[in-house]
Amino acid sequence: LQKGKPSRMTKERVDLLEGLGFQWSIRTNPIAMWKMRFEELVEYKELNGGCLVPQRYHENPQLGTWVNTQRRHFKLLQEEKRSCMTEERLEKLNAIGFSWSTSGKASSSST
Repeated sequence: LQKGKPSRMTKERVDLLEGLGFQWSIRTNPIAMWKMRFEELVEYKELNGGCLVPQRYHENPQLGTWVNTQRRHFKLLQEEKRSCMTEERLEKLNAIGFSWSTSGKASSSST
């Protein structure tokens, strides 16, 4: 069915699976995922008074990982390497007081 390759999957089976709400892709749109995690970070800040989410945050492990990823991509951006960090994302994170460093040292967030 996909790209003309032979398959046992028929149109009827596809329709039945979709009727049950089957998800064909396990990956969420990266832009939508970023926005969702950002909103989770805003909620975290409201509850905890800051954006310093532990990397192993047991209440939302994905958020802890995401926050660490934002720091890593910010560093790549500063090093002029390939990064998913855009100017818009940088501004949004700065606007909520994102913690770019987990140490006591301040980190410049301007590019």
